[in-house]
Amino acid sequence: MPWATPTALAPPASDRTVTPTLALLRPSVTPSSSSTAIPTASSPLPPLPTATPPPVFETRLLLPGVTPQTYLEACTYLRLRWAPGNAAPGTIVVPFMYHSVRQSGRPIRDNITVSADYLAATLKHAHDLGFQTITTAQLADFLHHNAYIPPRSLLIIVDDRSQGTVRTHFLPLLETYDWTLTMAYITGVGDEREWQAIRDLVATGRVEVQAHGFLHNAETYFTETTPEEILHQEIEGPIAALATHLGVRPRAFIWPGGNFTARAVQIARQAGYELGFTAYARGPLMFNWIPLGAPEQAMRDPLMVLPRYWGTTAYVNLDAAVAIAEAAQAFAAAQRAQELAWYRQHCAAANALPME
Repeated sequence: MPWATPTALAPPASDRTVTPTLALLRPSVTPSSSSTAIPTASSPLPPLPTATPPPVFETRLLLPGVTPQTYLEACTYLRLRWAPGNAAPGTIVVPFMYHSVRQSGRPIRDNITVSADYLAATLKHAHDLGFQTITTAQLADFLHHNAYIPPRSLLIIVDDRSQGTVRTHFLPLLETYDWTLTMAYITGVGDEREWQAIRDLVATGRVEVQAHGFLHNAETYFTETTPEEILHQEIEGPIAALATHLGVRPRAFIWPGGNFTARAVQIARQAGYELGFTAYARGPLMFNWIPLGAPEQAMRDPLMVLPRYWGTTAYVNLDAAVAIAEAAQAFAAAQRAQELAWYRQHCAAANALPME
């Protein structure tokens, strides 16, 4: 996997294949610091560093055609990767995408709805595996700076105007596990009564809202022929709407219908969004490691085309994500001495090694 070229970070079609803030929002855990020991003089000497940066983790647990993409240059990545108190190597984020939930026993007639029993079983399985939820702000800080988050982190995203689904089916489970979720909301069609319902959910401290388009209909999906004014309406409109009704600015844009184009990605960046989410299921997220397929790779901006697992296959994908995390942890342990040696030789002149 090639290293990213040095670039400045931006400001602070679905694929269901299974692969192995708001101010009031409460993170589900309190971050904790941990120190990392460095090799001593008595430690075995690491291999001599070369001009080529050490290899980045790769795995056969991803589907063919899915390749992890980096977005930081090597010195910045290694400094943040091994800084004491930051997230440990192998920390993963599993983003889930949900749309609707059907009461158990009632028929499901589409491929985006889950039963209430399946939802409950999935979230219990996540809890049993040691997952804890994070907010969009925590995810952005992790992806940009490797800020500490739980080693197994979950971002639950509910798309569209689904405040009833969130209240009825999700909120009781969030209370059980002391978790949070993100509503990807369509902001241009609600009346004041609807916005008050959203404010009530936000007031629980368990719900945040991010942008999911302004009208999000058949005439406003992003394609190569979408008029420029529609692109701006759908991407920039939610910023003003959320500021007006909730007093917040969104940090993430969840692509309506999963559709995106190079021009839409460019406008979203210019509008100040830090993250974007597709409807492709590619794998878990790690620091400077985003698994993407060919359509997303062509955008050349990994953080704006992040993958999400579909809620309909979420249960098994939790286990697949854990397997990738464990392989990444083992890889990091084996590579640590070589990475620190390379950093000292090639980066220390500009950046003092944090562990020294």
